[in-house]
Amino acid sequence: MITYGVTDIQNKPSLIKAIDIAKIIDKRAHTTLGYFISSKYDNYIKPIIEKIDREEKLAKLNKLKQHQDLEFAEIGVDDGIK
Repeated sequence: MITYGVTDIQNKPSLIKAIDIAKIIDKRAHTTLGYFISSKYDNYIKPIIEKIDREEKLAKLNKLKQHQDLEFAEIGVDDGIK
């Protein structure tokens, strides 16, 4: 995968038109900012991203439900001491 620095893209914006897939980095901070993927791959990538989003949301909902079930179980327990 080709990597480009932020300053490279700022100095030559037309570079974006030539990029298919690239890693965008900040060379000064030595961090990866993200990935650039050309819109011509949109049909391939959108379904995958949507599937990942759905799975993440379902996992969060299931975790929340388990937590709420535990809270209700704790509230419902009465040890008889007052």
